[in-house]
Amino acid sequence: EEEEEEEDTRQHGADTGHVESLHLEDYAEYIGNAVNGRPHGLGTLLYSRDPPDPQGRVEFSGEFKAGLRHGLGSMQWRDGTNYMGEWKRDRPNGFGFEAYPNGSFYQGTFKDDQRDGMGVYEFADGLYYAGGWRMGRRFGSGIATDPLGHKYVLSYDRNGKLLSKHKFWESVDSLSSESAEKDVVAQVLRVTIEVRRKAEQARSVAAKELRARNKLEAAGFGLSKQKATNEKILKARAQLTGGQAEEDADVRTITPHRQGIEASAVLGPNTPAAKLGL
Repeated sequence: EEEEEEEDTRQHGADTGHVESLHLEDYAEYIGNAVNGRPHGLGTLLYSRDPPDPQGRVEFSGEFKAGLRHGLGSMQWRDGTNYMGEWKRDRPNGFGFEAYPNGSFYQGTFKDDQRDGMGVYEFADGLYYAGGWRMGRRFGSGIATDPLGHKYVLSYDRNGKLLSKHKFWESVDSLSSESAEKDVVAQVLRVTIEVRRKAEQARSVAAKELRARNKLEAAGFGLSKQKATNEKILKARAQLTGGQAEEDADVRTITPHRQGIEASAVLGPNTPAAKLGL
């Protein structure tokens, strides 16, 4: 039912309502299709840089429904993080691709802005973990590589704690192990194929919105990038910066998954093997 609802939004959202330039309460300006003063259809959000957006957001281009990001879209953050994929209820939900400033990336499923379901996390040095996730942590069965090129099958509990590991297709019951591991590979492959399809669709939606925005700006609809002057924004800035007007104040609160996985901060010593819990 949700898929039919989203498809209907994509087919008719861009033709619903009329184009507006809106100043929203969450440090953002919007230009695009709107209904009753709320984003609905195709549009772009530009988040405040002065004061800086508390979540570090820079720009979102994509689909909206009743004022919320819903459908396909692309989001950029100030630290260089970029997400492309599905959105539901204003958060990444469904298939998505997220690249992090440390050179790593994740492609898989999301639930309420966290890695959840099946997906692949690849580190900047090429090592990877492919398998289950729950609430941003590794969960269930997965496959990982080490610096020597060996593959391991790992098992995690619901809190992301490593329960067991063995080399790929090596266990007491080799036949059942091989079957289970092939099943993990097959699931991950299906998910990554769908992620790439959704990411490409999101990229196409963002490109379409950019073309539409350029036409609108040429016709007099513009997104201001100047310093915010309204009283509410200035008051919020003072609170976030401790009352000091620091031009480079960075007040972003970053969720763990948005940072990407840093071995030294999350998984122990900064060695390739430690990244994978081997």
